[in-house]
Amino acid sequence: MTVLAGLSENALTCQANAKKRMSLFAPLAASLWKQIESYGLEPAALFKEAGINPESIFDSGARVAGENFERLFDRAIELSGDPLFGLHAEEYFRPAYLGALGFAWLASTSIRTAFTRMNRYARMINDRLTVTLADEGDKLVVTFDAHRPSQHASVREDMQLSIATKCCRAIAGNQFQPSLLRFTHAEPADTGYYYSLFRCPLEFGAAATTLLIPLEVASQRLTGSNEELARLNEHVVVKYLAHAAKTDIVNRVKAAVLDGLSSGGVSEMGIADALHMTARNLHRKLHKETTSFKFLLNEVRQELAEQYIKDRSITLTEMSFMLGFSEVSSFSRAYKGWTGKAPSAARGVAAR
Repeated sequence: MTVLAGLSENALTCQANAKKRMSLFAPLAASLWKQIESYGLEPAALFKEAGINPESIFDSGARVAGENFERLFDRAIELSGDPLFGLHAEEYFRPAYLGALGFAWLASTSIRTAFTRMNRYARMINDRLTVTLADEGDKLVVTFDAHRPSQHASVREDMQLSIATKCCRAIAGNQFQPSLLRFTHAEPADTGYYYSLFRCPLEFGAAATTLLIPLEVASQRLTGSNEELARLNEHVVVKYLAHAAKTDIVNRVKAAVLDGLSSGGVSEMGIADALHMTARNLHRKLHKETTSFKFLLNEVRQELAEQYIKDRSITLTEMSFMLGFSEVSSFSRAYKGWTGKAPSAARGVAAR
């Protein structure tokens, strides 16, 4: 798996995560905290009852065990007595609760670009969440899948789509409205609030949880966007994911490579030293994972190169050294091997 998960890797990511306990980005729970407060309940007590440290919502490096979050989520729904709990969640959500990913979203140049980032980094929010994109006629179709059963699956689905819609309005303006929303749960007896919130056609009993947006709207350049700021925050997310997954040798190497490149270059021996092992031992451990240092180094370089190529303030010479290449020609050959295009040609496409 690459450092940045691409569209085609979502299924593989889900399968890999199924083997481990689910966890969520802890500051995201701040949204639930505010919502619990709005019902006159004591959030700190409910967090502790669920086994969650209330202070974790202020820790950008903390994660919450999935079963603990679901225990809190279920209890909050029951005590609130609110049949529209999932839809009301958007009132308390702020993109900042997603940390660097939220700030990258806010700085994105278009809704499509924003959702592309969400697709790549959904596992920062939730280890098992996948967000996939596809074009369906003249619509961009965004599909959400938590890959986990829930006692309140319909509430979770309402929450996903209400928050996704709010995030779109945060960058495109409150006038934003989807073309269509598809819910997998049955149509409720009263859909009045659904229509007033989403302001678009709704489909219930669908095969998947999806948000449809006109392609013209999804691709429209957003005022106030800042691609340089978005990429800076994206880089923070990449490093967070690499370091958060350092329990296995592959991700430990990726994290060390990221750190090494930012400080001037890497070598297999240098990475082995950073991980307190011999180069031979590192080679053996990676071989057991059917990979190699060279392969992982190229993965990280490629992903970073695809970020840097969009930033016209970085020259190709600077980019080459930032990625640990001694010559621009070496970087150019590597980039063409990865993408089929010379970096100068790719930069011209990115500028349009």
